Amino acid sequence: MDFRPLTQDAIDAAPEWMREIPLRPDRWRDAHTRSVVGIEGEDAVAAGILWTSRVHGDRYWFEIAVAPYRRRRGLGREMSARLSALRGDDLAFMTRGYVDDDRMAFARALAARTIQVVPPADIAVASRTALRHHPAVRSAADVEWLQIAEANAAVYAWTHAAWSPVGPQFAEALNEDLADELDRDATSVAVVAGRVVAGRVVANCMVYLDESPPVVTAETTAADTPDGERLVEGCVRRSLDVLAARGETDVVFDGHVSDPHFLPVWTRLGPTGRWFHLVEVPAVPAPARPRS
Repeated sequence: MDFRPLTQDAIDAAPEWMREIPLRPDRWRDAHTRSVVGIEGEDAVAAGILWTSRVHGDRYWFEIAVAPYRRRRGLGREMSARLSALRGDDLAFMTRGYVDDDRMAFARALAARTIQVVPPADIAVASRTALRHHPAVRSAADVEWLQIAEANAAVYAWTHAAWSPVGPQFAEALNEDLADELDRDATSVAVVAGRVVAGRVVANCMVYLDESPPVVTAETTAADTPDGERLVEGCVRRSLDVLAARGETDVVFDGHVSDPHFLPVWTRLGPTGRWFHLVEVPAVPAPARPRS
């Protein structure tokens, strides 16, 4: 297989199987954003891409696609080795998917280890009656934007610290499109006097506009927030009340099994769906070249 940099022309002409992964031209952002296509004869048979997150930077995300008629013949592993050789830093790979996806079977074949688990995410809005209201909870529309953005960054930083730490400039990248994506009326925040954590917001339930059903996240702004579970419960209850009044029947929760205040609230809502894993994949050593 001959490896070539992926160009915009190649992306424009890409077959459907190649479009199963995100496609960008090689070095679309910098030296840590690489993409290649594997050619046999005149035909593209594989494609691979790696990039670093502007929020994290501790691992390379990677995606590989192989033509259906050439799968299970070692081309994916060969592409993994090629991507490993293109890394600008000696960092492991990272990918994610539902536990029964082919992509996860491939990752496990490359010695992946699970670093985080996302529980089933589908929640019926009607299940909100299992949760209690809280007097400290209000609409995010009643809070200054800076406090919302700071709270979002604070939640993200501590909930990722143990398994995928954020980078020094993560907040700017994380909040870059937040104002356009967030439903401020449905988003709920807990504001408790005297607890100065990311402004005065100590917990939130964020509701996003760009998906249907709506995507929801919820946690406290610090790991040791007093009454954190109770505050998250109140935030989630208010947000689901707002969505119910609009006629929404379902939402999708995005959280981790390691989120201590989110998880107990989630269990009370009767979630359904598939388990989702985030995994670390060691870089594949490039095969030794035969001596001439």
